Amino acid sequence: MNSKWLSVGLVSALLVTAGAGSVSAASGVNSGNGAAVKVAVQPAVKAGTGAWTVNGTPVVLSTIDSGGYKLYSLSELADELGANLIMGANSFELNDSKGLHNVHIQLGSKSYQVDGAAQEFTVAPVTFNNKTYVELTRVVEALGGELQADEKSLMSFARPEGGFDGLRWTAAGYLIANSSDAEAATLFRFSTQPGNYEVFSSNESAADFAVSKDGQWGAFNDGTGILNLMNLNNGVIRTLGTDNSVKTDLVWSQDGTKILFIQGDKQEKIASISVETGEVKSVLADKVENKSELRISADGKAAVYIVNVTGVAKNDADSTEDSLTVDFSKAGEQLFKLDLTAKDAKPAALTTTPDNKLYPEILADGSIVYLSADPEGNTANTLKTIQADGTIVDFALDAEATWSTGVNGGLVVSGLTADGGTIIYSITNGARTELFRTAEDVSEAAVSQDGSKLAVVSGGLVWTVENGKATQLTK
Repeated sequence: MNSKWLSVGLVSALLVTAGAGSVSAASGVNSGNGAAVKVAVQPAVKAGTGAWTVNGTPVVLSTIDSGGYKLYSLSELADELGANLIMGANSFELNDSKGLHNVHIQLGSKSYQVDGAAQEFTVAPVTFNNKTYVELTRVVEALGGELQADEKSLMSFARPEGGFDGLRWTAAGYLIANSSDAEAATLFRFSTQPGNYEVFSSNESAADFAVSKDGQWGAFNDGTGILNLMNLNNGVIRTLGTDNSVKTDLVWSQDGTKILFIQGDKQEKIASISVETGEVKSVLADKVENKSELRISADGKAAVYIVNVTGVAKNDADSTEDSLTVDFSKAGEQLFKLDLTAKDAKPAALTTTPDNKLYPEILADGSIVYLSADPEGNTANTLKTIQADGTIVDFALDAEATWSTGVNGGLVVSGLTADGGTIIYSITNGARTELFRTAEDVSEAAVSQDGSKLAVVSGGLVWTVENGKATQLTK
């Protein structure tokens, strides 16, 4: 017999106690006529345990060391991974908890099947003290799980691979992200526990949705101009009204009763839609084109937005081609503020400088913060504050600002450090709290509505940060 392992029936017949935690096989069996018949010797088996974390919870699994291999209790492993284990006469069937994978294992055989495809163990399953022991890595991966040997960590479901963007938090504490590498847009919903995720929606238009202030709903344009609402608890989608005008920069009101947006082919208007009735109402129709980055104050009394001012064409009275010139002296992105409480209010210009202006936010005290960037890239980005009297001052940071968002009347800001890393702060009433720091680039960040959870795309991977602990959700 070439294999070091005997058939299950022979193993059961030959194993005898040889000391605490170990067994050995007799070197021969009497044939009945006094002649000793030589049989293969069963290698010594030593019982033990292995400490791992399974889905973040520390566990201890029964093991045996036999012939230089460590095998793990199949029943204990299935239980910890949440797999259903069905025992036959000389075989086992396993099914993961999501019903995605089916595994058939035969006692005493290296061959096994995963979803109908033949696979092979390095070592055949072994029965010892009424328990069956198997190779850890192969069984975990057969069930669709993931094993990190260095960290002694197991996950019931392997983390998804590839690029992700469009990070959004829900009220229930889930993170929704778009799989940007997929052939068609696919939204995944993650818990903050690695490996615990599901495909949430395959609606291509839903990839860029705006989250309501309570985190219960997402709103998106379906591509025809009609708005849709998506329940962030169950993924159910319904249309909102019948208006098919162009709508961009969706922003929910604080009470969730309406959604404001930039309207028109040339982004020349601001309007709102009732979440209950789908009725669209005009908020501002000043015909000024290229509006974007709409923001609404927490009390619903003011709106801030950016206008991309283009060059002004000039020529002589005869409108000859040679006389045509374009004046770019006032071109650039400028911030405007609109009083939403006064009828027919006119927007007020807040800035006149030629710098690019990004991520405007209205803070709890009424001041407005935005990121200022040099169009030529010759100077570092700065975070600026427009005070109540219109004065613009720099917001002091010890990093070059790259992104910011408003949370609970304060700010969360990302910046590049002097050594090329990234740091993310929470800023409330001028006090800074470090949330996350990494040597990798951060391409995207999202903060939960209550400010307790942070999600980032860093080094191409999705991470969440909660209570100072960073968790990697993708690989």
